[in-house]
This record gives sequence, C-alpha cells and structure tokens, in this order.
Amino acid sequence: MSEQASSSSLGGSTTLAISATLKPRITLPARNVALSELQRCKRQFVTVHKKAITLGSTEKGAVDWGEESVAKKFVDYLEENLKP
Repeated sequence: MSEQASSSSLGGSTTLAISATLKPRITLPARNVALSELQRCKRQFVTVHKKAITLGSTEKGAVDWGEESVAKKFVDYLEENLKP
C-alpha cells in the first residue's frame, strides 16, 4: 500500500522493502489496489498453501518457510491474482 501511495503513477514494476536484505520486485496493475483486496489475497494464499501442505502436494513434503522463499511465492501469487 505504501509503495502504491508513494508512486506518482499507477501500476508498473516496483521494489518492496520488506527488510534490509529482502527487496522483491512486483508488477502492480494500472489501478489502485484496495487494502481489502490485498487482505483477501493474503487469506487465499495462506489457505492454498495450508491445504497443499496438508495434502502433501507441495514440493514433495519439503517446504521452505524462509522469509525470502515465502515473500517470493507471495509476490508471484499477487502478480497472478491482481489482474486489471
């Protein structure tokens, strides 16, 4: 939300400053993304990954819960689901 607000234009590629070492790039849609939409995407992401882990279909049971891995997967998920 803060990256979107500080940007002078809508959409495009931006870097998210999650921590000092973790700065994934994300391509935002050319529109304002509401907080409620981001919250919905977060809930869906968590639900999908919980289900995959429970069923054992994610990476053959080995899941990388590292900050960088989860951030990359979430950025990929957002890019896929935040379509115009």
